[in-house]
Amino acid sequence: MLEILALIREIVNQITGLFVQFHRTEEADFDSIETQVRSVVLEIGRLTLETIIKVRGTGYSGRRITTPTGEKGRYREIRSRTMGTLMGKVEINRAYYHLGKGKGGYVPLDETLSLPQEHYSYAVQEQMGLYAIEDSYEESAKKLRYTFPIDASGSTVGRISRKHGLEIYQEEMERVEAVFSHRQLPSEPEIESVKRGYVGTDGVMVPTVDGYREMKVITAYHTSYAREALAENLYYHALFAEPEVLGEHLWILLKQRGIFDADESIWCCDGARWIWRQKQLHDPEGKEIVDLIHANEYLEKVANAIHGEDTDQAGKCYGCMKAILRRCGGESVLSALGELSQIHALKELNEAITYYQNNYAKMDYPAYEAGEYHITSSTVESACRHVVGDRLKRSGMRWTTQGAQQITLLRLKWKNNRWKDYWARYRPSLAA
Repeated sequence: MLEILALIREIVNQITGLFVQFHRTEEADFDSIETQVRSVVLEIGRLTLETIIKVRGTGYSGRRITTPTGEKGRYREIRSRTMGTLMGKVEINRAYYHLGKGKGGYVPLDETLSLPQEHYSYAVQEQMGLYAIEDSYEESAKKLRYTFPIDASGSTVGRISRKHGLEIYQEEMERVEAVFSHRQLPSEPEIESVKRGYVGTDGVMVPTVDGYREMKVITAYHTSYAREALAENLYYHALFAEPEVLGEHLWILLKQRGIFDADESIWCCDGARWIWRQKQLHDPEGKEIVDLIHANEYLEKVANAIHGEDTDQAGKCYGCMKAILRRCGGESVLSALGELSQIHALKELNEAITYYQNNYAKMDYPAYEAGEYHITSSTVESACRHVVGDRLKRSGMRWTTQGAQQITLLRLKWKNNRWKDYWARYRPSLAA
């Protein structure tokens, strides 16, 4: 009770001090008042939090105890722990019990309060992660110090953020392994009655300490049957993984997003063979569409090789071939490329012919447009940039493979609107 009374007196003193200060300084502007009030509110919050925990006690429950796991503990001492919170540092006094030689100790209050192992509250760790998924660790630490009374180094912000990314990674791997070893059924679809479910996948090169490495990116979304229907419930995933491993993650993702149970599933991707092998393995009935933009890029290279880069003739040639592709499809373009090869012996022409030979059956753009399908993989192309590139490909950055993967998976929680769900496991207030 004495602690509560002391707290009330301190709060009254703090607030009274504010009124005295600004009553006498009538020329004080709004910003000055707001800044000082925020400082006092944070200090009052810190004192209140510290006092509430102090009133809860130290967790002492006798000289000898039995832990929840059945081990015997002997009381040794009161140990103080400093916890960084959004309101500043808070001191917590806890009873420490020794479990015996080589067994370490047990602190009941840590378990009662669900204190993290880190010396920062979960609310602080969440803020660290929120900054770290958008900016460098050093800049994140600076922003944290500027916004809250929290003094953490960039290395600490990085370590804690990556730790959460590692947890997400391990859970993901365990879930995929459990499903494909038939120890666990896939979860029920989160979205029902999907009309058209789209899949896109591509790769983005990430600078690592061992050179550039490709991170594969997946997008999943659905649309109605309406012309120019917008993507709904867009969802992302990104992994450093071999195609076979990625395929397993992709299968679970498409099941989860309701695309396997959709009226139609459509794969709109570039012509990379690994993509279509995984598609045939995991979704053989799905519709196949090669991204129109990638198909056009081969035609532009051919036009530039024949007529000279960026010349008027090259532009006209490219425009003509693009029009044929859009109106007549890939087979007609393949025929035209074959005729050109009788006249020109060019590497770009041979590459285009090979690409169209492998993919012309997936280039029936007149039929796709008549059926009101999406014919570009712009969603996954965009995801390569804003999900991965904007964080991992900044000037001068070099990542470990593990670090890049971990921060990307944490970033995906935000991008996929799963941020609150992830932190709710630690912060019960978010689950309410």
